Amino acid sequence: WTHLPRLLLMPLAAAAAVSGTPTSPSGRPKVILLDVMDTLVVDPFFRGMHETVFGCETLEDLFAQKDNSAFVDFELGRVSEAECFARYFTDRRAVDVARVRAHLRDSYAWVDGMETLCAQLCEAGVLLALCSNYPAPWADLVEETVGLTRFAPWTYVSGREGHRKPSPEAYRIALSRLTGDRRSGHQWDLDAHDVIFVDDSQTNCEAARAMGMDAIRFESADALRTALRDRGIKLPDADT
Repeated sequence: WTHLPRLLLMPLAAAAAVSGTPTSPSGRPKVILLDVMDTLVVDPFFRGMHETVFGCETLEDLFAQKDNSAFVDFELGRVSEAECFARYFTDRRAVDVARVRAHLRDSYAWVDGMETLCAQLCEAGVLLALCSNYPAPWADLVEETVGLTRFAPWTYVSGREGHRKPSPEAYRIALSRLTGDRRSGHQWDLDAHDVIFVDDSQTNCEAARAMGMDAIRFESADALRTALRDRGIKLPDADT
């Protein structure tokens, strides 16, 4: 947390005064709560991992052979990485965990256009935070590879909190992290109506709306830029 952008470590009102942060109808600054996988960072699982790592011809073949509860438990922090892959397939065949991690490390990359958009949002004074369904060790691997905390803190990771979006408890915890996280030392005066939630899952967006947040389903950086402009956030063009 010590290397977070300066504005993220300031009280929300002070950050707004310094930066000219866009405000919500309440007069408080807007915060964008961002999903990570396939919103900010390409998810390697859906990019050939079934073949290169697991030896399955198609993704459908992989799903037919895997124990679907294993990764869910890993993503909820109930089991370790080693325990997850010990039971990853229903026939309990061995999985080379080192090969899995190497593939992930080699494959993590920014979704096209999102690094530029995050940089422009920070420059515009918009406060960003991350909310991810992902195993804690892999969130650390994403950070080592991509460096998302240049722009936003990892406010919520399912593998650390024990709940996954679209569970209401996941959103409650994320909001509580935004309004006061002792680890970062900030105390942001906001509520759900001050938050714009962005996720590539429509189900997760609908759940965020049910909690009182605005929500944008992520389709592309350009579409997100347009949706944020429509909400009053002033942003330059992507190639500026």
